Amino acid sequence: MSKKVKDLIVIFGVYVLAYAIGILPCFYIENTMLRYFVFDVVATVVTYIFSTIFRNSSVYDAYWSLTPMVMSVHLFVVSNAFSIWQLLFLFVFNLWSLRLTINWITVTTGFSYEDWRYRKFRDENPPILWHLINFSGIHFVPTLVVFWGMLPLFEIARIKMNAMCLFGIAIMLFGILLEHFADKQMHKFLQATTKKAVCRKGLWNYSRHPNYLGEISVWVGVFVTMLPFRLDKWYYAVGALSIALLFNIVSIPLMEKRQLKRRPDYKDYQNQTSRLLL
Repeated sequence: MSKKVKDLIVIFGVYVLAYAIGILPCFYIENTMLRYFVFDVVATVVTYIFSTIFRNSSVYDAYWSLTPMVMSVHLFVVSNAFSIWQLLFLFVFNLWSLRLTINWITVTTGFSYEDWRYRKFRDENPPILWHLINFSGIHFVPTLVVFWGMLPLFEIARIKMNAMCLFGIAIMLFGILLEHFADKQMHKFLQATTKKAVCRKGLWNYSRHPNYLGEISVWVGVFVTMLPFRLDKWYYAVGALSIALLFNIVSIPLMEKRQLKRRPDYKDYQNQTSRLLL
């Protein structure tokens, strides 16, 4: 058994333990949405504790994509949400979850891998500030915005749906395919070129961040799937908007600042290519 496989077993073991501990307070909570929120928060705190123990914040990375699948399947089962439209939505939503998780498994090397942004924050900040950033910015905020993105699921799991949901599901599928091909093209490019070259292949010729555009599209699709049936819940758009803001305010600026330092032609690429779509 390779070291990577052993490390992945430990990481996914952390998630299982986090879920087991996260379930405990739920027995005392009656409100459905609050129950799932408390479960998610407690499991995130447990994951944070272990990422601190292992001194590797990327222990959290797959939690971000895997936990929505765990919660959505459980929610739909206990809600008896088994209509053809609900099952179709659940399938596509979990296709997103599995694809993102598998992509992380492909990229990571186990505990020897940690996202460069986490290392940057750790190296550039005093220990107390780093721990604050680690808990709030790297663990809690992503959990919070993804939970907000999942708010429409609590309605989708209990409403009577029809073919009007197909438009939202189609947007989700578009986002999943966009992420898939963007990641595939980037992986292929990085294997065949120098570290200083700029990828302009395929989707990357039209958008500087087609993978992020795909991720935003998935969450827009989740909201749009619900909207025709619950117009009164229009404010659930906060989830998709928060995810879009997270990418545009934090992820993209950090990524582009790094690329400008590492790749001489990146400034020209910025001037010639859209950030996301427009």
